[in-house]
Amino acid sequence: MNAAEFREFLDDISTCFITGEFDLWASRILLPFSMVTQQGPVFMTTLEELRENFDLYLQACTVMRLDEIYRRPISLEDCRDGTFIGTYETELLSHGHRATEPFTSSALIHATDGGYKMSSIMNARGHHPWTGTSPAREGKQ
Repeated sequence: MNAAEFREFLDDISTCFITGEFDLWASRILLPFSMVTQQGPVFMTTLEELRENFDLYLQACTVMRLDEIYRRPISLEDCRDGTFIGTYETELLSHGHRATEPFTSSALIHATDGGYKMSSIMNARGHHPWTGTSPAREGKQ
């Protein structure tokens, strides 16, 4: 993965939540998939669990009136085993204004026959404050 591919990856995992394109999100995910959020870990092992989680994020986007998600690459580390650790800053925007403070996350990205896919995000911004769900009700822990 090079810098341009990382940028494309970040654009895909941002745009899909604004456009509601679950297939684009799913094309960048390697199951099982895990997210570590401030509210707790979330594990998804099936496409159905991934879809349910995606839909909750769409609800949060609606509540916050987001019209742009921008992820700025910070670093990309080649782990030399077909995986990469990509670190990026996320800004959630509504009409050009920040809906929340920016936050930094890291993803474990794998080179696969189907392209680059992530299996985990550390410090993901959970949808929980906006949807009222808790990580304990999602997926497996």
